[in-house]
Amino acid sequence: MVTTLVLSLALVIFGMNLKPPPDAGPAPAGGQQVPEPGAGPGEWELPRQTWEPLPGPDPVSPLYDAQVTTLNALAPVALEHCASPKTVRDEAEWEAAVRDQWFCVHRSWVPTFQQLGWLTAAPGVQFFTGEGDDSACGYLEAPAFYCSAEGGSVHFGARHFDMARTWDLSVNEMVNHEYGHHLQSLAGITRAKTAMANTPVLERRAELQATCWSAAMTRHNSAFRFGQEQYESWMERLATMRADGVHGSRESLLYWGTRGLYAATMNDCNTWTVPDDEVA
Repeated sequence: MVTTLVLSLALVIFGMNLKPPPDAGPAPAGGQQVPEPGAGPGEWELPRQTWEPLPGPDPVSPLYDAQVTTLNALAPVALEHCASPKTVRDEAEWEAAVRDQWFCVHRSWVPTFQQLGWLTAAPGVQFFTGEGDDSACGYLEAPAFYCSAEGGSVHFGARHFDMARTWDLSVNEMVNHEYGHHLQSLAGITRAKTAMANTPVLERRAELQATCWSAAMTRHNSAFRFGQEQYESWMERLATMRADGVHGSRESLLYWGTRGLYAATMNDCNTWTVPDDEVA
């Protein structure tokens, strides 16, 4: 979630690139009413909503290579054996929680990467004080950011520590979001994006997709029961998180951050097929 960056846009959170595997053909657009995943009799269910199907990929669109990836047809990966979310008391506890969540998410995705023939090395985790940090992508200021250069790294700063002290899902949400940027890099989405002239709407497409995927991974995190309390907490976060020209308007954050909770496939978060006004 980058607010300021110095040096190369092309390699960081909303612009990074690892050498991707070849993309597969288009997956059907999702977005229809999605049944509650894993809900049994008497279990809490997400509020019933009907989601309009997203547009399909457009072969003549300059965004086509980002619209069509091998991730599209896959269901969100279930996060297994992660630590239960909680607030942190000090920096040591925060750093441990971030590392645990990052590597748990990575372990959960590795079998999929192996099936796809993708790189399975885990990006390193770094921490910094103050507003920003140096990275292989240059100096950036943000609560957290991902850089794909030199094998990839993710950086978490003091502003995220402050969040994690007061919201129990903060580590889960932020780690999942930054890992979404790693997925974009591996899938070739970032490569397609950086092949075009950088514009705010392209950055918003990348950020809102990561927000949507973060919601999907949160919903499928077996470390805790996602119920009414967690749903309300998540919605409050969407209503108060930073809204700007890079991360999206409040309406867009609420739409994509909620849609991800209902996602049946990764394609249900395909921000690359929709008109610009749907990623405002």
